[in-house]
Amino acid sequence: MGLLTFGLNVTLDGCIDHTQGIADDELHDYWRQL
Repeated sequence: MGLLTFGLNVTLDGCIDHTQGIADDELHDYWRQL
């Protein structure tokens, strides 16, 4: 069975909103290397 990596954007106040983050190249590189 393969490895599954899951990410969730949560702010300190508990807000879960994927539209508030900026998906730039640095963020994509982080998750690819993880």
